[in-house]
Amino acid sequence: METLSKQNITTIKDAAKKLTGSKRREFESQVTIDYLDSKPRLAETVFGWSRHTVELGLHELRTGIVCLENFSARGNNNSEKKNQS
Repeated sequence: METLSKQNITTIKDAAKKLTGSKRREFESQVTIDYLDSKPRLAETVFGWSRHTVELGLHELRTGIVCLENFSARGNNNSEKKNQS
């Protein structure tokens, strides 16, 4: 594992915050491969990233298959859907 300065860690965390979805997972997993020997738990400790997200990104990089996001399924349901019974 390469040692990273606090300034480098801050810069990497800031860059990850500016990305979303599969691009963010790809970035986080590539940083984990390059600097942390592909260890998602270490990425969680050093950068504060979800190790599950990093693991998913590592799997996506390894297989080449990108998982789709289902943003429409998130959030609160409409009151019409809630009161249907």
